[in-house]
Amino acid sequence: MSQENILGTLVIVVLKGQHLIDNHTFYKQDPYAKLTLSGATKQTPADPKGGQHPVWDAELRFPISKDPSKSNRTLTVSVFSEEKKDHSFLGEGTVDITNTLKTGEFDGIDWVPLNLKGTQRGEVYLEMTFFAAGPAPLIRRPSKFTNPAERLGRP
Repeated sequence: MSQENILGTLVIVVLKGQHLIDNHTFYKQDPYAKLTLSGATKQTPADPKGGQHPVWDAELRFPISKDPSKSNRTLTVSVFSEEKKDHSFLGEGTVDITNTLKTGEFDGIDWVPLNLKGTQRGEVYLEMTFFAAGPAPLIRRPSKFTNPAERLGRP
């Protein structure tokens, strides 16, 4: 994307997941989240033995195009389990970021529901902040969870 075509930067903190599907019987899965926006894909590191309630606390930054088409305003969140051979798909959800770009923060549904074959299979907690064009900030906004144990804790 050229610099004059950029509206700003969307900073997304993928905090944690809950109630993910777990196909393992004897050990916990190593889940990770993959986010796609405007054709750009970024992912969190896997949470070793995160099981059904992983904690990632990963910050991802996406450039936002001035083009208001739906593909540039829809964030897709996919969750996978890291396996030795191939990675297992655990679920996928979408978020319309249009209001986030207008208000600057994601204050709608913070938990993004994940679906697998039409059935809800867990949720992922996102914190999003939009910064207009210019240098991206070094400090992210404070979490809505006031207690650190609640913010990063597993249910």
